[in-house]
Amino acid sequence: MTEREAVKQSAELLRGIIRSIDKKLEYNLLDPTQEGRFSLRLSTRGRESTVSLRTDDLRMAVLDNVRKNVIRQKIKSARDHLLSNYVVDVMGKKIAKMLKLSAGSKDDSKSSFFFRRPQGRRR
Repeated sequence: MTEREAVKQSAELLRGIIRSIDKKLEYNLLDPTQEGRFSLRLSTRGRESTVSLRTDDLRMAVLDNVRKNVIRQKIKSARDHLLSNYVVDVMGKKIAKMLKLSAGSKDDSKSSFFFRRPQGRRR
């Protein structure tokens, strides 16, 4: 097998893996800056991410389903991270809780119409 055929087969495999994850996921090959590795820029819904993969893994993934699944899991985790709506907690939960408690005391709270306070035992 010539190198050109190997590259074409690897590109088709990579396209198949990405399409099996998400049909609308766009990908671009970045310049390979490191020897033995390459990077993919994934983009969807206006968000972008970069995934770095080994070229040997991609070549071996043609024959080995385990390596193919490893590549798929890396790309899928990057895509899931792109789609997540997780907001980074800047202040921290402890500080936010302290600020919330210091903002108002129990006397300042408005009583609810539906909540009836316990009156104790009747005699």
